[in-house]
Amino acid sequence: MRWIAAVSLAFLALAHSHPATALEVRGSHFVDQGQILRLKGIAMGDVGDLPADENPYPEIAREWGANIVRLSVHPGYWRDDSVGALARLTQHVEWAREAGLYVIIDYHAIGWPDGYRQDFFVASDSETTDWYDTRMSLALDFWRAVASTFRDNDILFELWNEPVSSNDKELANDGGRWRELVPFWQQLTHLIRGQGNANVILAAGAGWAFDLSGMADYPLADANTAYVWHVYPGGELAPFEPNLASLREKKPVIVTEWGFEPGSKEHWSGTAKGFGEPFAALLDEYELSYTGWCWNYDYGPALRKTDGRSLTPWGAFLKRYLRAN
Repeated sequence: MRWIAAVSLAFLALAHSHPATALEVRGSHFVDQGQILRLKGIAMGDVGDLPADENPYPEIAREWGANIVRLSVHPGYWRDDSVGALARLTQHVEWAREAGLYVIIDYHAIGWPDGYRQDFFVASDSETTDWYDTRMSLALDFWRAVASTFRDNDILFELWNEPVSSNDKELANDGGRWRELVPFWQQLTHLIRGQGNANVILAAGAGWAFDLSGMADYPLADANTAYVWHVYPGGELAPFEPNLASLREKKPVIVTEWGFEPGSKEHWSGTAKGFGEPFAALLDEYELSYTGWCWNYDYGPALRKTDGRSLTPWGAFLKRYLRAN
């Protein structure tokens, strides 16, 4: 299947109004100003870790050919310094919008709402912190502030980065874990809409946002919601592709994280030939939107080397792919 892709490069300032023609979910597509849109770009990482005096977004738009960036805020950053976090997020959103880019604001929790949280290692394998604080009260506080601050409809809200629990049956592929998440996502959605905010919402499923089962049969009630998928090397895609196909017929799907790193000891170990090329072909087959992880070289798989200029094999691959599209 092949659809028309459109890129809106007009700058719309942050405003407390809803444009008559703005990004929205219409059926199985993202649509802006009447045109079907495929979102393609880069996940930046936590805004608190990005240099405060560097604006990379004109380069990302012009040289990489992206039309969207994903800006993350860790729950711990929000908990410890909500004022500073909101100020830093606002600066990066403004820069990105000035460059003509759509923006995803991502609440970068890893864990289960009001339950399991992923440990964050600070300096060693024995020193951890609750940077991925999974309390729903904290998530509600974050989205209340974000929904009342950002009303430019070309900004999308990703409710929760990666839902995951300690349950070893998480990837049962039967939709059960998705149905457990729905009440939490409905609560966050009701809060956002209660602020008078009409922005597109992005919702992820269980298993590190990999399990799409159940979404097509039990979608969120909010019509302006699309669905998130995270994919890295090592996982078997074939058993899960039917879920993708059935969901994609009904709603937009955006891969807000994917990537590879040759020789890595982490779960994203892979190569262009073994993972990048076949997964890019799948993205094109289903016309999925996507943001490649990650611009910040302190996160893996990184697009850039630690000098901030040279590209990793994954970065070179994504840049070619973006420009070719």
